[in-house]
Amino acid sequence: MGVLEEELNALEACGSVAEIRTVFQHIIEDYGFSSFGFMDASHPWEDDPLLVSTHSAAWIDTYRTENFISTDPCLALARRTNLPFRWGSVSLPPVTGKRKPGAVKTMEAARDFGVNEGLTIPVHYNDALGRRYTSVCALFWKDPVDRFLANLRHNSVKLHVILLYLAQKIVDLHAIEIRACTRTHHFHELQASPLTDREKEVLKWAGMGKTSDETAVILSVSRKTVEAHIKSATIKLGATNKTQATVQAVYRGLIDI
Repeated sequence: MGVLEEELNALEACGSVAEIRTVFQHIIEDYGFSSFGFMDASHPWEDDPLLVSTHSAAWIDTYRTENFISTDPCLALARRTNLPFRWGSVSLPPVTGKRKPGAVKTMEAARDFGVNEGLTIPVHYNDALGRRYTSVCALFWKDPVDRFLANLRHNSVKLHVILLYLAQKIVDLHAIEIRACTRTHHFHELQASPLTDREKEVLKWAGMGKTSDETAVILSVSRKTVEAHIKSATIKLGATNKTQATVQAVYRGLIDI
């Protein structure tokens, strides 16, 4: 059995997101990377997307506090390409005044945390409901850059294959965990505060791939109204974002897609 097959089998054997987090960390360490961050990047307007990471708590807190999710140049590029890329290849805007562009501040902050380079791998896939999603995995490199470049020459294709597999595995496990959580913890809460018909409608259209603007046109309401219903439904379902709320509503039998 080859190394790649062993790594894929190890990921396949994982039964939870927490377990896959540990297993994948061991895999990337074998390739010389210090940590990773896997993010659901399907919806640019979400400020708290699904994140599975082994980065330091300090870096994650800084990334969120400084709102780097809206200025990260690697995240922006990942939404537009299917190809892996290293951070050093990403073009940054020039610094023309006293105020630095957000993209520059994001990359400088990463270096402040000891990261010399990194590899971002976009993964575009369909979930169990057939909806199109984009996830991004960033692999952090803290050793000398010349070793990083040599590593990529030998392992970039293999890492891409692993990440394609990892993305679907995380999404599937996350959906299973949401379903289990629904059955054991939120059933009575849901009965006490069911979704309104309009909340079900907006989640249904979201599950069918419609944006908030498109849903607003379909329902003849404003975009703000759609987003308010989504936020309300998300809170009632105990979800952290629209994606999770939609998946939970499907699993609970509240909506059909």
